[in-house]
Amino acid sequence: AVVSTLSTGGREDGNIDVWDLMDRSHEPSMTQNISSSAITSLVPYRVSAKQVLLGVGDDFGTLHILELPWSLRQPSPNETVNMASYFERECSRIDYYKEREANRPTNVSGPSEPAIPMALETDEEEEERLKKSFNSYLTMEKDFLVKLGLKRDDDPVALIH
Repeated sequence: AVVSTLSTGGREDGNIDVWDLMDRSHEPSMTQNISSSAITSLVPYRVSAKQVLLGVGDDFGTLHILELPWSLRQPSPNETVNMASYFERECSRIDYYKEREANRPTNVSGPSEPAIPMALETDEEEEERLKKSFNSYLTMEKDFLVKLGLKRDDDPVALIH
């Protein structure tokens, strides 16, 4: 089987996407609307060397038969070599990020995720939580300005009460 840089995918909105990985790997090269319901299956069928059909099934049970144009069925020159090179680059990129993640310190102190309240807050509780958060911000801002030399350490912080 020939590895192809072209790939198709069906979507919930009734469109099919055509991907050309050598052109753009982050978004489809083309999108075509086929149905008003979700695409459930895509099956290519080679009739001859000059004709390839694509059977597209949707959520309503309708079979749509499309004839693929020459540009989508004809492999490009050196396609197998190009795809092997593409997959090699992608694997190297993944290995790089895995290595980078493994070498990253685990005790990095930074902003933590905000706590998600378990129950709905009353207006008073929300106001108190927002005051604390804003006062924390004001304190950090003062510390930052002190480090820059724009404020003195003994300057007061106007906290909200």
